[in-house]
Parts: sequence; C-alpha cells; structure tokens
Amino acid sequence: MREATGELQARFARLVELTERHRTLFWTLHSLWALGWGVAFVLLGTERPQLLRWGVVSVGTVWLTSLVLPAFLASRWVRESRRGAARSLVLWGQKWLLQGLAFFLIPLYHRSATYPSLQLLFMALLVLAALAATIDVIYDEVVTRKRLLLGTFLSFVAFATMNVTLPMVWRVGGIWNLAVSGVLATAVFVSLVAGRGNGHPARAALRAAFVALFFLALVTLGRPAVPPAPLRLASVHFGASLAAGGFDVARSLDAIPPAASTALVAVAAIQAPAGLAEGVRHVWSVDGRVVFETRLIGITGGRQRGFRSRSGVTLRSLRPGQRVRLDVETAHGQLIGRAELPVRL
Repeated sequence: MREATGELQARFARLVELTERHRTLFWTLHSLWALGWGVAFVLLGTERPQLLRWGVVSVGTVWLTSLVLPAFLASRWVRESRRGAARSLVLWGQKWLLQGLAFFLIPLYHRSATYPSLQLLFMALLVLAALAATIDVIYDEVVTRKRLLLGTFLSFVAFATMNVTLPMVWRVGGIWNLAVSGVLATAVFVSLVAGRGNGHPARAALRAAFVALFFLALVTLGRPAVPPAPLRLASVHFGASLAAGGFDVARSLDAIPPAASTALVAVAAIQAPAGLAEGVRHVWSVDGRVVFETRLIGITGGRQRGFRSRSGVTLRSLRPGQRVRLDVETAHGQLIGRAELPVRL
C-alpha cells in the first residue's frame, strides 16, 4: 500500500514538474484552444440544451475543488517548491469546465433577452464571465486570488446555470426555479466568502447568516434583470379586434391614428419547452406610463409557433408622436419581450 502511494506521488510530482517547466507555453496554447472551444459551445448552446445537466456537474466540481484547493496545496502530497504548478494544474481543469459552460449559456440567454433593457447588464456579466474563464492570467492571477471575487464569479455562474437548467431539462419554473437557483448561488457565495469568523463558531455562524440573507436578497431583487430563459417572445400582433377563433388579430396594425378613444387588442406568442407551465402578464403603457396590467395568463410550452396570449385595452386621448407599448412579463417581473405601436396621422 505504501509503495503504491509513493508511486502515485512520484507520478504526480513529475506531472507538476512538467507543468512548471512549460507553464508559459501551456498558457498560450490553452488560451488559443479556449477561444475555439468557446465558439463551439456558442453553436452547441442553440442545438443541444439537454447538455445543461452536465453544466450543473461542472459547477459542482469547480465549487468543490475551490473549497479544497487550499488544503490540498498545504498537504504533504505537494512539495512547497511545486505548489505553484500544482495550483495551475487544478485551475486549468476548472477553466476547462467553466469556459465551456459560460459560452454554452450565452446563446440560451441571448435568445430570451430584450434589448435595450436591464437584461443587457446580465448579458454583459455573462460575457465577462466567459472571458474571465478563458484568459488564463485573469482567472489564475485575479479571480482566484481574491476570495470575494471568486465567490461572486462562481455564484453568478451557478445561478445562471441552474436558472436555465431547471426549466429546460426538468421543466421546473416559477417560484421553485427562483428559489432553487437563488439558494444554490447563496450557498456557493457564503461557502467561499463567509470565512471562519476568526475561530469563534458563533461569530462565524452569525457572519454566514448575514452574508446569506444579504446575497439571497440581492439575487431576488435582481431577478428583473435576468432574461427569462428559456421563455421567448416569438411575435406580437396589434389590431382593433380578434380574428375568428381568437388565435390572432383580424388585421394587423403598424400604427394607430390619434383619437378620443381607441380600442386595441394584442396577441403575443410565447415559446417555451414542452411540458413547462408558466404565468405571464401583459402590461400596456403609453409613453412609459402604465395604463393597464392584466392578471396572470397561464401558458404551456411545446407549441412550435408559441402559446398565444391575448389582452385588450381602451386608450383615450392619444396624440400624434406618442408610443403605445406592450410588455410581456413573467409572474416575477422578468421581461419576456416588448413591442411598440406609434401614434401618427
């Protein structure tokens, strides 16, 4: 048993030594390869969403290795002179998982994002996360060196992954999706950031609870800025009345004339995965001022052209130059999409 352990340690030592000797070359080759790897996952993200379940495994692996890495480097398995190379080797594995995952998520969220809106901030953070996991120097020497930054980075990736995996793979939406994604992100953040409270268990527990409550509140309040993937607004048609059967408007309008009283209806088609049930609402506004908001409309996924949701409103005293807007939102305030209709003569 002791001989087998010694042989394993020797092999690991040789691998660490090789990594240390050619670190610059490996960094360069890895960064170039990572760019191509990321492009491949951008394409896969629109075609193979079922691979997301492996994304959850990737997040769990990176989370676990981040927690045990300090103890691993301090163990007798790694000589002090080789700890730098051993750390690089572990981080290389983390980057390999994270960059593929982040690039995989980008097209999934992009299809559901509305521009311009607060969701632009989430998409920018997702792109930055992908780049941070791709560029070796940034991930190795910036992200992982600061516990707060690593906790924020990994909890964001964990939230983004779980938030889209639950509805797309396991058909779980609504409040459960929000709860599970938020709790997972909070757990990741607290485990990496809360620390040990300077050796006092009570202080450590209090600090962890405070950090958990703060971060969970942040995740919950920031929900409107998250694209409602995989929900997507396929089309919106405005009209004066519904067609026979009520599946569309009788005649689609591109603009409406000014009038003392104008009756409008809208049919919004929402695409969602088969088996997913969600609640949405229509919010009508004129020049940014909300004039009417519907009750929740239940939709079910799986329809090729999208589930048709309908609403109507009567608008008064419309003037030339005004804009009538319809926002389609989830029950929790996430914007699925919007459409506008100008008022002109």
